[in-house]
Amino acid sequence: MKSFYIDKRPFIVLLFLEYKNALLLLVSFVLFFIAISSNNIPEGLSTQAYQTLIIFLLAIFLWVTNIIPLAITSLGIMGLLSTYNVLESGTVYSFFGNEAIFFIIGAFIISAGISTSGLSERMSYSVLSQYGNNPQKLVLSIFTLSACLSHIMPAHAVAALLLPILMDVSKKLKLQMGSILGKYMFFALAWGSVMGGIVTLLGGARNPLAIGILNETTNLNITFMEWYITVAPPIYTIMFIVGIYLKSKVKLSQRDTHLIDELLKEDTNRLGKIKFREIKASMILLITIFMWIFQSERFGIANISLISAALFFVLNVINWEDAKNQINWGAIFMYGGAIALGKSLVDTGLLTFFSENYLLTLDITFLGFIVVTLIISMFLTEGVSNAAVVVILLPVILEMAIHLGLDPKLGVYIVAIPSGLAFMLPMGSPPNAIAFSSGFIKPIEAIKTGLLFKIIAIIVVLFFALIYWPLLGLY
Repeated sequence: MKSFYIDKRPFIVLLFLEYKNALLLLVSFVLFFIAISSNNIPEGLSTQAYQTLIIFLLAIFLWVTNIIPLAITSLGIMGLLSTYNVLESGTVYSFFGNEAIFFIIGAFIISAGISTSGLSERMSYSVLSQYGNNPQKLVLSIFTLSACLSHIMPAHAVAALLLPILMDVSKKLKLQMGSILGKYMFFALAWGSVMGGIVTLLGGARNPLAIGILNETTNLNITFMEWYITVAPPIYTIMFIVGIYLKSKVKLSQRDTHLIDELLKEDTNRLGKIKFREIKASMILLITIFMWIFQSERFGIANISLISAALFFVLNVINWEDAKNQINWGAIFMYGGAIALGKSLVDTGLLTFFSENYLLTLDITFLGFIVVTLIISMFLTEGVSNAAVVVILLPVILEMAIHLGLDPKLGVYIVAIPSGLAFMLPMGSPPNAIAFSSGFIKPIEAIKTGLLFKIIAIIVVLFFALIYWPLLGLY
């Protein structure tokens, strides 16, 4: 006889659980309209600056709680900025024409071309079959491969590409959920994707977003090569430490070695000979990277990105359907709104008001400024998307950097780098969420190990900030 479960909790509790997001959204908008209609504006703060502050606080609440999608929050914020005439409507919506936005669009299309052509899958199997013929090498090759691919593809795309391959490997190896090898295979996937995505402007839209906010705020820019030269040494150092940790945790097994070797050779052979479409994709990619490294100042990284993206269509590597399905339009919408909000904080004088009344009164040293910023950014990113961390924190840090007589670019690095180092929780970064979906990783293990790496990362970034970055003329 079929049994039924009867939930005996009070109706009001069940109603709240079912509609809690809607209720939170309703309460937040009621409070928003009460606050933004108030006449009790702090002395010295203009009406537009006050309205920007209220809209900014609403954006933080919605981004942190994620009760509606991040992209929808950003679109709503743009609508509010325009409705309350914080900025002119034409100015607000013009931020969708920001160079950083078009660079991101081009990067998504390039990523789609590499993936759709089969080039990324071939690279994955080739590397794994060549260097993954025992458990230790397998884990390290996954870590290195995901990090390298994240140099040229969004980190979440790399994780999504490698997940089915690794699930297939774990299935054929008959790994149980408590398997040490299984756990560190997926840790390697998450950590490699996360860290590799910080090193260039292609690993995630967070980096171009930070540069876009810098450009709108100060008219300064950071080139593709300038970013790499500044960011690569500290991140590669952290990656080296993480690699040693991974190797020490995985034990050798003769059975696993034999099965891994056979499995990866079989899957590599299944791909067959390299296809002409893969050759075209690799040539476009190499030319694009060359142009970004050596010609970005002359032509601009966004222009190179868009022309390269167009070549994938011209040379029939991909069609529009392939590209459309892989472009993260939600990210595009979010960053347009984020840049508009960051610009509003500056143009309405809100940041100047807080700087003069609060920041200038802080007795903070140069070292304290860097350490506090690193810590806040690195831990905030575990609960908020890394792009949201950049939007929330960067405008304030840029203002403080200028006040302390520092290069504003330093502010970009000490926010953007740690905001990408989400080692612990699935909500911190899409690669983490994808790796957690395998079932091999327990949250408590990720928190314990991730906390250790965060402490190490703070020390490493601080070391390079004090010793290496002055050589680059940052201060």
